[in-house]
Amino acid sequence: MDQDYKAHFKVHCAEIKEWEKIHVVGSLPVLGEWNPRKSFPLIKSEYEEDTFYAVVSVPGTVKEFQFRYLRVMYLDPSENSLCEPIMVLSKWETLNNPRSCLIGVESMDFIARENVIDEFGSYGGRKQISDGWILNDKESVVYFRIHGEALKFFAKSYQNREYRLKVEPFDVRYSEIDGEDVVSLPTPELPCFSNTDLSVLTRDDPIFGDQYFNGSVFRNDLDYLVFRTRTVNLQNLAFRIEFYHKEKRCALSYVLPSSMSGTHGATVSPVIGLSSAPVGHINVNYMIVKRSQYAEKNPEVDSMRETFGRYWRKRNRMLQIGHRGMGSSYTKSIDHRENTIFSLNEAARRGADYVELDVQLTKDLKTVVYHDFHLLVTVAGRDSPSSTPTAGGENKSLHEIAIKDLTLAQLKLLHFEHISRANGTAPDSPVTLSVTPSKNETDELHVPFPSLAQVLRNVDENVGLNIEIKYPMYMKDGSHECEGYFEQNKFVDIILAEVAEHAGNRRIVFSCFEPDICTMITKKQHKYPVSFLVVGATNRYMPFQDIRSDCSKIAANFAAGCELLGVNFHSEELLNDRNPIEIAEKYGLVKFVWGDDLNSKDIQKHFKEEMNVDGLIFDRIGEDEVMKQNVFVVENHNRSSLFARSQHNSRSPSMSRRCMSVVE
Repeated sequence: MDQDYKAHFKVHCAEIKEWEKIHVVGSLPVLGEWNPRKSFPLIKSEYEEDTFYAVVSVPGTVKEFQFRYLRVMYLDPSENSLCEPIMVLSKWETLNNPRSCLIGVESMDFIARENVIDEFGSYGGRKQISDGWILNDKESVVYFRIHGEALKFFAKSYQNREYRLKVEPFDVRYSEIDGEDVVSLPTPELPCFSNTDLSVLTRDDPIFGDQYFNGSVFRNDLDYLVFRTRTVNLQNLAFRIEFYHKEKRCALSYVLPSSMSGTHGATVSPVIGLSSAPVGHINVNYMIVKRSQYAEKNPEVDSMRETFGRYWRKRNRMLQIGHRGMGSSYTKSIDHRENTIFSLNEAARRGADYVELDVQLTKDLKTVVYHDFHLLVTVAGRDSPSSTPTAGGENKSLHEIAIKDLTLAQLKLLHFEHISRANGTAPDSPVTLSVTPSKNETDELHVPFPSLAQVLRNVDENVGLNIEIKYPMYMKDGSHECEGYFEQNKFVDIILAEVAEHAGNRRIVFSCFEPDICTMITKKQHKYPVSFLVVGATNRYMPFQDIRSDCSKIAANFAAGCELLGVNFHSEELLNDRNPIEIAEKYGLVKFVWGDDLNSKDIQKHFKEEMNVDGLIFDRIGEDEVMKQNVFVVENHNRSSLFARSQHNSRSPSMSRRCMSVVE
């Protein structure tokens, strides 16, 4: 019978908070088999500062195991006397390859790793620590955003001052507001909320961190503050906003649970001065992120075995990404209808490394791949003599309708034209394709409105997918792209569930112009990375109202603060100002570029050679060029060839450095 090993774990973590604990998770049953909720807790050392340790038994039949460290905290929903504290994931090690122990080699007298002290987040000469995602059904992450003209004071003594703001959470069940302060009543041992941390998007360091004791400076129309708190009892969570002037607290404001009626919105709260009288008000935007509804049905969502959320392999070759497949077909002269399986596969066949596609939802909550939020529908129907409306007199028979107001069956049944025919852009454009295919176009690969699942099943597996999630926003002129849209959590969950079910081992990067959608994706899963789409300074399009999308410098700060993979910059702004690229490089963000400028080979060359971007998204990929293979096919071929040669030349097995605890 094989004798069991004793595996030692000891890790130093200087950044740990006093309320946090260290756990280890890994491939062994005793380590939870990569499930963080079954991870093994470490004990804090009495003799070594910020050091934690544990010893576990490992069966003698085990030759190798992998593991990661994580920081957790426990929060108490306090709903009843039987309610157990809930473990919340604060931080974890997210280098692509986990730590590894070849226990038979690393042990002596069946004791392994006895003298090894790990550094949290660091191994193999690299360091990467990420925020945890939402692990529990009762858990939520609350974001407060204070920006723009958020403060208004009508008391003259409070005007024309510089204020510092601090946000503190509290549980309304155990607090009473007495005058200008909150009086704490007897409380449970653990709170139902975490500390509130802060990211300032308008300054040099946008990374979330602890607040100063007297808050951070906020000036109307200059500063953008984002506060973040985790909770396991949302219905009883309230916030106190403290105002400081010259190091002294001078006013308070409260945001109560009743003020947050939905998961996304804005609230206006009175500001109370030292005399307990209202002296002004403050506008706060809020967002509440909840656990994905599909997560419990898919155990891989919570597995820590591998993560690609912040993983990107740098290459000498700039990636080429096919815009909607072969390009925009409804407003430009492109032969292949955009966002169809055929167009995506054609771009892959011509050597695209990734293809970009747009995903939104129908009225019956089905995913469809289509770019615009609206269509023009004719009441005549497909079989009517006037079933092919033009931009001329017959335009009267066309009616604008949102895709969200149509079921999938209606999208397949009715006759549609592109929305550009309603605003007069089509007559000045080259001949373009109709949205609805003609009766002669019977191949399903050419049909519009494929589901995301159909794309995942039928597009070449060698090509990566850049899935742009379409979520409408307010424009700078006050208009809205598509009002009355789906609740954000529900919307994102449906798309993530379809990807989890059908994606397999595909390379996928999510992207979106709506910054809150980007944040949500990172808090609901960690397998796939997210890149923030930004318009930036432009004379070509109506800008978005949200400054995070309107200013590329703030966009880069936002991406860094929320731990996104990178930013999809607009070529128009970068050709005039490369400073956003420098910010992205400072924080190690991946840099993609999109825009009509990229249809010029000279501009493509400029971005590759002068700005060192990681990928370009453009139309007509591979046209007028020698046919080539995408980078992943080439790498797989080279890897297979190298392996075949090494097998042929090898006389004895060699040990991989990856196996040793002291590396990677």
